[in-house]
Amino acid sequence: SLTLREEEATMSPASARALTVDSLNPKVLALADHLRGAVAGRAQRMQKELETNPGLYPFDEIIYCNLSNPHYLGQQPIKFFREVLALCDYPHLLNCSVTSSIFSSDAITRAREILDLIPGRAMGGYSHCQGTEGLRNAIAVGIATRDAFPCNAEDIFLTDGAAAPVHMVMHLLIRDEKDGILCPIPSHFLYTSSMALCGATLVPYYLDESGGWAVSISDLKKQLDGARSEGITVRGLVVVNPGNPTGQVLVKENQCEIVEFCRIENLVLLADEVYQENVYTDEKRFISFKKIARSMGFGEEDISLISFHSVSNGYYGECGRRGGYMEVTGFNSEVRKQVYKVASLSSCSNLAGQVLVSLVMNPPKVSKYASHLAFAFLYTF
Repeated sequence: SLTLREEEATMSPASARALTVDSLNPKVLALADHLRGAVAGRAQRMQKELETNPGLYPFDEIIYCNLSNPHYLGQQPIKFFREVLALCDYPHLLNCSVTSSIFSSDAITRAREILDLIPGRAMGGYSHCQGTEGLRNAIAVGIATRDAFPCNAEDIFLTDGAAAPVHMVMHLLIRDEKDGILCPIPSHFLYTSSMALCGATLVPYYLDESGGWAVSISDLKKQLDGARSEGITVRGLVVVNPGNPTGQVLVKENQCEIVEFCRIENLVLLADEVYQENVYTDEKRFISFKKIARSMGFGEEDISLISFHSVSNGYYGECGRRGGYMEVTGFNSEVRKQVYKVASLSSCSNLAGQVLVSLVMNPPKVSKYASHLAFAFLYTF
C-alpha cells in the first residue's frame, strides 16, 4: 500500500489540493486535540444558544474564567502605567502646558526617562532583539532589589508575554521525541501544548494536594527514573510558583529541595513566576528560585535556571499588552549564543510591553517630600 506522501506524489496538480488536514504537520494536529477544552467548548455553544434563545438557561451571561484575563473580568488598569504609556506613545504631550494638569508628575518624569532610553525615542521602531538596553538595566535593578542578589542585564530577554519565551526554550531544549520535560499536574496548558508542538515527551509529576499542592521530591524521582528507564532523556523541570491552577505558594524548604534535585540530576530548572504578585495571605510570601539558589550558595556553575515573568497578572493584569521577560542564568557562552540566535528570530518584543515590564519591576517609590505620590500607581481609572 502507498503511504500518504507516495499517493500525493502520484496525483496530478488538478486532482490534488495544496493542503489537506491529513497533510498537515501531525504535531499541529496533536496540539489541536490537546487544546480543545470540553468546558470552554460547551460554554461557547451555550453562549450562541443564549443569543438565539435568551430564556433557555437561568442566566443571561457567561463569564469566561478559563484564561487569566483580569481586565476583561472588570479589573481596572493602573493609572500610572497607562499615563506613562500614553506619554511615551505620544511624546508631543510632554511639551503641552495642559499636560501637568492631566498627568501625574511621577508619570511625566518617568516617561521622559524612558524615552531617553529608547534609540531615537521611537516607540514604533525595533529595539535590540533582547529588548531595549536601558529598560533591561532598569529591570535588572528591580530584580536585584527583589532578590537581594545581583542581576546582570545581559541575562534578561524581554519578550511578548511569558508564552513566547516558553516556546523559545522548548525549541532550544527538545531535539526529538526521546527528549522529555518534567511538568506538574495539574498545570497550565502552555507547557503541555508547547511540548506537544515540539514533539517532546511529557513526563508528568503530580502535586501533593494533601500537602498544600507541594512538589513531592519522591514523586519527582520516581517519574524521572521511570522516564529514563524508557529511554527518555529528561532535559528540564517546570515549576509554577505561585501555582496555576492550584494557587499554592511553595515554602522555602520545598524550593530548596527542588533546586538541589535539579542540581544533582543535571536538569534545567524552568521557573514560571508570573504570579508572584498574586499572594493574598500574610502567612506566605513569594521567593524567586534564583534567590533560593543563590542563598544556598549555588552560582552560575552549579545550576541552569530560566525564570519567566510577565505583566499579564498581579495587580496590573495587562495581559493584552504582551510584556514579559526571561532571565537566563547558568549557561556557558556557547549555549548563550544559541539562545540569542533563537531570540533574534522575532526581531524584538513590542515596545509598549517592554516599557510595562520596566514599570512593574520599578513602581513609584515612597518620597518623604511627596508621600502622596507613593500610591499614584494604585489609583485606577
